[in-house]
Amino acid sequence: MDEDRIIPGDGKSVTVVVSRVVKPGHDREYDEWVKKLSEAARQSPGNTGVTVLIPPSGKTGLHHVVMRFADEKSMHIWETSYIRQKLSNEADAFSRRSRQEATGLETWFSIPDCPELETPPHWKMAIVTFFAVFVLSIVILQLLKLAFKDMNFYLESTIVAALLVGLLTWVVMPFLSQRVFRKWLYK
Repeated sequence: MDEDRIIPGDGKSVTVVVSRVVKPGHDREYDEWVKKLSEAARQSPGNTGVTVLIPPSGKTGLHHVVMRFADEKSMHIWETSYIRQKLSNEADAFSRRSRQEATGLETWFSIPDCPELETPPHWKMAIVTFFAVFVLSIVILQLLKLAFKDMNFYLESTIVAALLVGLLTWVVMPFLSQRVFRKWLYK
């Protein structure tokens, strides 16, 4: 687990980012290794997906493999597995490990085509998150009031929370951080 960046998810899911710098002339070995790693991770219990990120053509830099797991137990099973440890040791022959830390919300603010960037300051993340939550909650509440006149408070709160989390995680925050506020967040 010494090379992986562990990112807590929505309270249950966990994302592991394996980051490596490939030694010059060893791209083919890395590509073959990443196929083996991806296949092994996909077969691990609780794995919900694997994504491979590479630097732009002609540029050297960090290569990343992003693995998502349903929960910490699934992630722990993978991280302590013989196959993961074996593959990690194999990769040491043609690449070096790169470790990064992240906790929670800043993972909304990563830019896939610039993985070397530091995460933005927490105060900037808070402002963008507040703006997104404020606007979304107003829109969602108004739409619910139009659709359902006398909705139960607890049901309404559950629906608002579920919609907020889903929209923020997969639509709004990636869009705001990568398209709207990108320059401001990362300067």
